[in-house]
Amino acid sequence: MHQIHCAMLRQRFLQETQSSVLGLDSSGWETINSIANAIYLGVFVPESIESTIISQRGEIFYLPDDGNEQENPFDRWQFGSVAVIPLSGIMLKESYWWGYGVDDVARIISLAYQSQKISGIILKANTPGGSTDSLYLIQEVLSEKIKPTYGYIDGMCASCGYVAMSYTDKLYAINKMVQVGGIGVYARMLVPNNANSSYKIVEVYPDASKDKNLEVREAVKGNDKLLKEELEKLAIYIQDTVKANRPGISADTMTGKLYYGYEAEQLGMMDGVRKLSEVISEIETLTESRKQFLSTI
Repeated sequence: MHQIHCAMLRQRFLQETQSSVLGLDSSGWETINSIANAIYLGVFVPESIESTIISQRGEIFYLPDDGNEQENPFDRWQFGSVAVIPLSGIMLKESYWWGYGVDDVARIISLAYQSQKISGIILKANTPGGSTDSLYLIQEVLSEKIKPTYGYIDGMCASCGYVAMSYTDKLYAINKMVQVGGIGVYARMLVPNNANSSYKIVEVYPDASKDKNLEVREAVKGNDKLLKEELEKLAIYIQDTVKANRPGISADTMTGKLYYGYEAEQLGMMDGVRKLSEVISEIETLTESRKQFLSTI
């Protein structure tokens, strides 16, 4: 059964990474490429790495494996807990050997919003971005946030990662030299080299399906105009999303460049440098002020 599960995960990983437009820093592609090559060669050995979700009090969250959420795991925590939820590694929609998929992260955030024990959330990011398909559920959850939700950059926050973090109420970083931005998308494809191959790939499209895969087929021939037009639509969508979430952001940041934290702060991409303990204290002060305000109404 375990072998079947691993085989399904390998197939799912290849499908997701090859079919989605990437909002990913180029450093992340090398990781995807090495895993894909190891899978193709039959030498990939999966490693399981636990993604730990904690509170400022040291409480630990465990997502139910069976998906049964009749009992919210956050309800076991103390009142007033701040959940620190990681968004780390390459962002993929599904969960894999190394940890939660972004859909899982979105589900965990939703559970935190639903629990009366949670006063606020810190989404702690160290990610080069990933598959654009990984964005949609976390965008939906964060756009409807009902509790203070802060972002905290602990390393790199690029591309899809930055888009997700732009939804947070405030975005801080661990130091001024973190890497922030990379707002943009690209497509990457492998083109068979028929001249050095023992086989030839032939694709036949009927007239009724003349536009199927047209952008990719033209790009393989050397004409990337159609594919660039499609990517442009997604790039503009991402830019518009970030601009709406952070109205003060500089237009100069929209071309895909990475910035250091001190540059990103000057450009309106983040709100400053803080220790994690300081961010937690800010949320605790904010929630306490809200309680006092509500008690006077």
